[in-house]
Amino acid sequence: MVGRFLRVTCKDCGNETVIFERASTAIDCGVCGAVLAQPAGGKAKLVGCEIQEALE
Repeated sequence: MVGRFLRVTCKDCGNETVIFERASTAIDCGVCGAVLAQPAGGKAKLVGCEIQEALE
Protein backbone atom coordinates (compact mmCIF):
# COMPACT_ATOMS: atom_id res chain seq x y z
CA MET A 1 0.00 0.00 0.00
CA VAL A 2 1.39 3.31 -1.07
CA GLY A 3 0.22 6.57 0.44
CA ARG A 4 -0.56 9.77 -1.41
CA PHE A 5 0.11 13.37 -0.63
CA LEU A 6 -2.86 15.64 0.07
CA ARG A 7 -3.17 19.40 -0.38
CA VAL A 8 -5.20 20.56 2.61
CA THR A 9 -6.48 23.88 3.94
CA CYS A 10 -6.38 24.76 7.65
CA LYS A 11 -9.89 25.34 9.02
CA ASP A 12 -8.62 28.07 11.38
CA CYS A 13 -6.50 30.33 9.16
CA GLY A 14 -6.94 29.07 5.58
CA ASN A 15 -3.25 28.24 5.05
CA GLU A 16 -2.65 25.53 2.43
CA THR A 17 -0.25 22.69 3.28
CA VAL A 18 0.79 19.45 1.59
CA ILE A 19 0.75 16.45 3.94
CA PHE A 20 1.26 12.69 3.60
CA GLU A 21 -1.99 10.77 4.08
CA ARG A 22 -0.26 8.09 6.17
CA ALA A 23 1.57 10.46 8.52
CA SER A 24 3.03 8.78 11.61
CA THR A 25 3.35 11.99 13.64
CA ALA A 26 0.96 14.86 14.38
CA ILE A 27 1.01 17.59 11.73
CA ASP A 28 0.53 21.22 12.77
CA CYS A 29 -0.30 24.26 10.66
CA GLY A 30 2.86 26.24 9.92
CA VAL A 31 1.02 29.56 10.34
CA CYS A 32 -1.34 29.27 13.31
CA GLY A 33 -0.14 26.03 14.95
CA ALA A 34 -3.52 24.24 14.83
CA VAL A 35 -3.38 20.44 14.62
CA LEU A 36 -4.19 19.38 11.04
CA ALA A 37 -3.76 15.61 11.28
CA GLN A 38 -3.07 12.97 13.91
CA PRO A 39 -1.60 9.48 13.38
CA ALA A 40 -4.21 6.70 13.49
CA GLY A 41 -2.29 3.49 12.80
CA GLY A 42 -2.74 3.73 9.02
CA LYS A 43 -4.16 6.75 7.29
CA ALA A 44 -3.85 9.88 9.41
CA LYS A 45 -7.02 11.28 10.97
CA LEU A 46 -7.66 14.74 9.52
CA VAL A 47 -8.95 16.92 12.36
CA GLY A 48 -8.32 20.59 11.59
CA CYS A 49 -8.22 20.69 7.82
CA GLU A 50 -10.16 20.05 4.65
CA ILE A 51 -8.80 18.16 1.63
CA GLN A 52 -8.50 20.33 -1.46
CA GLU A 53 -6.74 17.88 -3.78
CA ALA A 54 -5.14 14.42 -3.75
CA LEU A 55 -1.74 14.58 -5.43
CA GLU A 56 -0.43 11.58 -7.36
